[in-house]
Amino acid sequence: MKKYSYYPGCTLHTSAKEYDMSVRAVFSALGVELIEIEDWNCCGALEVGIPLLAYALNARNLALAERAGFDLVVPCSACFYNLARTDHALRDEELRRRIGTNYARRIKVRHVLDVLANDLLDEIKMRVKRELSMRVVPYYGCLTVRPSDFGFDDPNHPESMDRLLSALGADVPKFPSKAKCCGGPILMTAEEVPLKMAGQILEEAKRVGADAISVACPLCHLMLDAKQPDIEEALGKEFKVPILYFTQLVGLALGIKPRKLGLHKNVVPAREVVEKVLRQARRTLSVGRAAACSKKRERLRDS
Repeated sequence: MKKYSYYPGCTLHTSAKEYDMSVRAVFSALGVELIEIEDWNCCGALEVGIPLLAYALNARNLALAERAGFDLVVPCSACFYNLARTDHALRDEELRRRIGTNYARRIKVRHVLDVLANDLLDEIKMRVKRELSMRVVPYYGCLTVRPSDFGFDDPNHPESMDRLLSALGADVPKFPSKAKCCGGPILMTAEEVPLKMAGQILEEAKRVGADAISVACPLCHLMLDAKQPDIEEALGKEFKVPILYFTQLVGLALGIKPRKLGLHKNVVPAREVVEKVLRQARRTLSVGRAAACSKKRERLRDS
């Protein structure tokens, strides 16, 4: 069984539990074991203004993962950015000495999207039980694939989530806003600005006829899902676009029960998305059974 160390980060244990639920459920369904690193600490997302402290916090997590002996998988884009940035920076012996780390860079830091879209895509294709017969736009946000020094996709024109969603049977239209910032980082300082920024993303999704937006970042999810009613009020428009983590969509396609994927936790209900997938799966099953019965009758008639 393939194994990875797993760093959920603070958000996946609190406001983004559905992301954590769906990540664990999907990897389990694929026969991959995630081993949460023991005694992990915050990635220092709020301490980026104090570089040495941020590096020290992340170096500790990296050392814990390295001790376990497996590459480190990270779902939260901010956590991935901080951990991967630290791993990259610790090539510098002087920095390593200053923060006193014994981390030797013997493991890789991977975003969950990277692993699913690039390492496990063939396995996913073989295990699809319900095709996503809907239009889904992929939204990467500004941290998932940046910067290019340690990213896994083109920072301006990413395609990994597009490929993954297409493999699940979804119609994936061109989405020029896929790598633009949602405004989440400045939500607490100038609320009207990020609401407008996120509103532009929702407007574009509606314009291309999206049934849902697929995201890979808890902050992006918060802005587009939890803050969607505030965006609608601020802009005087109605969107009602379900915002799903890409792992929830993978889980649906793999046949995992919606509740196990946390799909009941969305602020903008995902009920219509789930029902659409289940209806199509039932129709496909009925057609398959009818075809099998027809072939059986033909065989009996010929015999």
